[in-house]
Amino acid sequence: MSFYGIALLAVLLDQLSKWAVVRHFPAGPVLGDVLRITVTHNTGAAFGLFPGARTPFLIATLLAAAVLVYAHHVLPAADRGRRVPMAFILGGSLGNLVDRVRLGWVVDFIDVGLGDWRWPTFNAADIAVVLGAVSLGLSIGWGWRREHRAAAVAASRHRGGGGAGAGAP
Repeated sequence: MSFYGIALLAVLLDQLSKWAVVRHFPAGPVLGDVLRITVTHNTGAAFGLFPGARTPFLIATLLAAAVLVYAHHVLPAADRGRRVPMAFILGGSLGNLVDRVRLGWVVDFIDVGLGDWRWPTFNAADIAVVLGAVSLGLSIGWGWRREHRAAAVAASRHRGGGGAGAGAP
């Protein structure tokens, strides 16, 4: 699936899940006290931080989307380890942007926790952003580690030191 296809799929799944929950699912437990549906209107950032700051979030989301699209176009075509996570981040960001533009807030509904300890309510777009960000971080870290290791081996060969293939003609 293409970069834009993955991003579009994330937006569609986010919007469909929000529509279904708001229209067709009653609030309450899904898996006992561990997973509940609790519809909230989040006017802030992730976890309800900075409530009411709509314009800065619209601007930040548009800038982030532009950076992700630009990065997609400058990355090598074979770099799926970075493209796919970036597509998830883009799709999740745009899913929440649709809510901010259309409603003035983001619909959150996934409520996870035990008893009085609850994680802040979130949605499918948030899942896409977090999974994309973690995957992108891991991909960048692994890429850096692989490049660092290759550079160390090359330097060792150049100095005539040990390393795989050292001393080979």
